[in-house]
Amino acid sequence: MKVLYISPPFSQLSQKSKGMPIAPPVLEYLAALTLRVDPGIEVEILDAQREHLDVSAVNADLVGISVMTVQAPWAYRTADALRERGIKVVLGGIHVTVLPDEAGPHADAMVLGECEEVLGDLLFDAREGKLKSIYKGGLPELSGMPHPVSSLWNTKYVFGYFQTARGCPHNCAFCSVHKFFGNRVRLRPIDEVVAELAASKRRLFWCIDDNAWGVNIQRSIDLFHEMRGVMRGKWWFGSGDIRTVQMSKGEDLLKSAQRAGLSAMMLGWESNNPVSLDEYRARNKQGEDRRSAIKKIRDHGIDVMLFVVVGGRNDTKKDFDDLLNLCDELKVSAHPVMLTPLPGTELFEQYREYLIEGLDWDFYDGNHAVFNHPVMSSIELEEAFVDLRTELFRLGSIFKRLPQVSMKGFPISHIFSWMLQYPQGNAFKAYAREWKEKYRDSTRS
Repeated sequence: MKVLYISPPFSQLSQKSKGMPIAPPVLEYLAALTLRVDPGIEVEILDAQREHLDVSAVNADLVGISVMTVQAPWAYRTADALRERGIKVVLGGIHVTVLPDEAGPHADAMVLGECEEVLGDLLFDAREGKLKSIYKGGLPELSGMPHPVSSLWNTKYVFGYFQTARGCPHNCAFCSVHKFFGNRVRLRPIDEVVAELAASKRRLFWCIDDNAWGVNIQRSIDLFHEMRGVMRGKWWFGSGDIRTVQMSKGEDLLKSAQRAGLSAMMLGWESNNPVSLDEYRARNKQGEDRRSAIKKIRDHGIDVMLFVVVGGRNDTKKDFDDLLNLCDELKVSAHPVMLTPLPGTELFEQYREYLIEGLDWDFYDGNHAVFNHPVMSSIELEEAFVDLRTELFRLGSIFKRLPQVSMKGFPISHIFSWMLQYPQGNAFKAYAREWKEKYRDSTRS
C-alpha cells in the first residue's frame, strides 16, 4: 500500500513564498508512526508550501492531509480532486477536529484528535477497503514516540524539530492548543528526547512545544541539563512565556537552557494594550516586569522575539504605533499577527457576531481583518498591520538589534537572530507589495 501525507500551504496571499526553512513536523512524525505500524507501507510526504502538487500525477492508495483553519479551503479542494480519481483521502488536524461536519463531505475518513491510538486501525481498514468515516483519537502519553523520519523530503530544510510536551499551562482565549491537546500538559520522558536529538543528523532545531520552559521549571532545568551533553554543535529555538524566567529558579533555567543550545525564544508578549491583554486572558503569562525579563534573557546570550497579537476590538491605530516604539525601545524584534478568532476557541464565540460574512477560512491566516472593528475599517486595520511589519524588519532595524544579545551567545545566537529576522522581513515585504496591489483600492469594509 502506498500512502502520501500532505502539508497544505498556509497563506491566501504570497503563494510564491516558500516560508521559513523548517520541516513540517506533522509529516515527519506521521511517516515514522506509519512505518512503525507497518514497515511494508510505502510512504511519501509533500510540503505544498514549497513543492507543487499535481493531483493528476498522485500515485497513492491513501492520502492523508493535516488541516489547520487557514488551510481548509485548499485541503478540501485537493481532497475532492483526489477522490474524483478514486484515491481514498483521510483528513485530520485541529480544524477537522473542531468542525467535522464541515470536513466530512470532503473525506473518506477523518481522524478527530491525536492519531497515535487509532492510526494502526485506520491503516489496516484502508488496506482492507473498509475505512470508517471517523476515528476518534485520544490523548496518549508521550512515552515511546518514534523518531521523526527526515529522509523522505524532495526539498531541503535548514531546521528540524523536536517535541518535549503537548499542551500549555495557560488558557489564552484566542488559542486552540489547550482545546485540541487537552487541559493537562503531557510530558515526554527526558531520556527519549535526548536520544532523539543525539540520533538526529540535523544541527538546527525548532522546539515545537507551545511553552518550552513554562510547564514545570525544575523539569525544564533537568531536561536542559541532559540535553547539554548531546547538543554540542547543535542549536535550537522555541516559544515560551515571560513569567517563568522571573521565578526564583529563573537564573538556573536560563543558564541551563543556553548551555543546552537554546539560541532564540519567541516570547508571548501577547498585547501591549492592557485592556486587550485582559480580554485575551494572557496577563498571567507576563509576570511582574516584562522588560527586565527580556533583558535578563538576552544577557544570557539568548535572542528574543516577541509574539504579539494586534488589531483586536479594543485596539486602535495607536497600539500598532506603540508596538513599533516598544521594539525600538527594547531593541527587539516582534512577530505580530492580526487577531484571528479561530473556530473552537473562546474568542471565536465572543467575536461571532462581529465576523465579516462571506470570508472563507483562507482569510483566517493572521494577516487579514476577519471581524468588524468599532473604529477602524478592515482596510485600515490591514494597512496598519502591513506597515507595522514592514517597519519592524527593515535591514537597519535588524542590524541595530543584533548587538543587544550578550556575547555569551556569540556567534550562534546572533546568527540565529539573523536567520529568523531576515527571511521574515523578506516575506513581509513581498506580502506588503501584494497586499497594496490587491487590496489598497478594495471596497471591502
